[in-house]
Amino acid sequence: MSENSPIKDALYAKIEEIGQEQVHNLLLKKEFSKLFEVIYEKALDSIEEDVDEYEKFGTLAESFTHYLFTEMLIPSQRKISYKNMELDMIIPNVTELKKNIENVVLIFFVKTSNMNEIKQRILELKKIQNVDVNIWIISKDQIKILQKSYLIEKISFGEFLRDAQNFVNARKMNKLNIFKTKV
Repeated sequence: MSENSPIKDALYAKIEEIGQEQVHNLLLKKEFSKLFEVIYEKALDSIEEDVDEYEKFGTLAESFTHYLFTEMLIPSQRKISYKNMELDMIIPNVTELKKNIENVVLIFFVKTSNMNEIKQRILELKKIQNVDVNIWIISKDQIKILQKSYLIEKISFGEFLRDAQNFVNARKMNKLNIFKTKV
């Protein structure tokens, strides 16, 4: 997907529609499921582009996560190459990955229904991060795997955001504010 994609355009149109103040109010109240409902679900409904369903769900979830992590001051890097592999997202960064894998989460946004491709990708991620609970899979469908998995739906996605916030807080990686702009 290009940087100017109909998926990103739909996401940022919904964010603009509800406004930064409302986003920050929901973040402050930790109403992550409500955020998912008013932004992700509405953006998904507005995407008319002929894009594969799994690609659409995964790409929108990845873009939404990137936006929310920025707002929540969760340190992360997105779309980076490490050991000849492109990583969807990493908390906090490659520097920490080189120092201590216990303090790093790799996040994989599933953009296919092909279970063999998904399992192959997980095997590749395990070459970098051998702590299964620190590999998080975000998927449209339920997947039975050893790693942590979250569904792209409001309850599970809310748990994913809480888990990311707790991971960062437990390791004292976060900034002092709950999100970047005060309400």
